[in-house]
Amino acid sequence: LDVFPLRPAHLLVVSREHAPLLQDLGAAAAERLFAVAQRMAGALRAEGYGVDGINLLLNDGPASNQHVPHLHLHLIPRRAGDLPALLWRSLTRFLPLGRKRLEGHFQHQAARLRHALAGDL
Repeated sequence: LDVFPLRPAHLLVVSREHAPLLQDLGAAAAERLFAVAQRMAGALRAEGYGVDGINLLLNDGPASNQHVPHLHLHLIPRRAGDLPALLWRSLTRFLPLGRKRLEGHFQHQAARLRHALAGDL
């Protein structure tokens, strides 16, 4: 799960192969990255996250808001009508507002996703 989530159950798929940029990622690793993203999207939907949609976001380089120089793919669950909350969270996500409450939600979300993935094995 992203430690600064834009929406509930916002998660990251991180390549094991080090690659700062998409162009640096080998073909096999890129294929695996998207295969894992597809599996995680299924787990998100199975647990009620992203039922209306999921944004796949890959920030490729510092100018694209990439904060960590290692390729990773964001899966951001969406609901119809959540754009105002998404925009607000994008502006405030690095502030400590409600951090304790947010951390409490992480354990619950992670448990739900583990449950969905266990049925997928």
